[in-house]
Amino acid sequence: MIQANCRAQFTADDFSFVVGVLSKSQKDAVSLVSLLSDENERDAILDHDLVYDSLVDRTGCLQVSAAFYFYVLTRRVLRRVSIEERALTDYVAAVLLAFSHINQLRSRDTTQPVTPNFAYISDLLLQLDKCPPEQAYPLRTHLANYALFLSGMFAERVHAHAQRRGAPSIGFYESVGQSSYLSIARHPHAKRTDLGVIFEMLGSEFRRVRLALNDLTETLLHMHTPPSIILP
Repeated sequence: MIQANCRAQFTADDFSFVVGVLSKSQKDAVSLVSLLSDENERDAILDHDLVYDSLVDRTGCLQVSAAFYFYVLTRRVLRRVSIEERALTDYVAAVLLAFSHINQLRSRDTTQPVTPNFAYISDLLLQLDKCPPEQAYPLRTHLANYALFLSGMFAERVHAHAQRRGAPSIGFYESVGQSSYLSIARHPHAKRTDLGVIFEMLGSEFRRVRLALNDLTETLLHMHTPPSIILP
């Protein structure tokens, strides 16, 4: 199960990157001690414009973790649509991180990886109709996350498939994602954790989050030289 834990996965290289970026400005200089000693101060520092700008403008390889990269960029685009909850940012960034690995793009009952295709959502819905109750929660959670990932990061492809092949529209993915998040938010397991609140927010704000991720995709695609990330 995906957790809202991107910030918990930050590495020493991530913090060194922030210190290196902000130490160039005497006004905004920050020490590693400041980053590590106070959670609220650390979160505020991560929102700094220089940190974001350095991620998207720097050419060549970035020695930061994928968790750090997705968190900072996701935080920026969600704030643009007035979504300030850091836990929500943490979870959405964790979804992007998880689905950035090809082994997440597969059905749970097969070992064969698949490319992001648009029959897969329908396949998952069929599985939900047949699965036993104890499997419904993880499967519906995967369905909600996958609908968010596809509609957020592959919106143009969804539109193209809908126009050329009669595939479901972007509205279908929004409907499935929204209803799935609201459904799992009421599940006892989610209610016992912070995920219940996050799922409720994602269900209520699915469209705004999806549009923010579309903005993130546009940002990444229009960078002059997209940076490579050196993974630990």
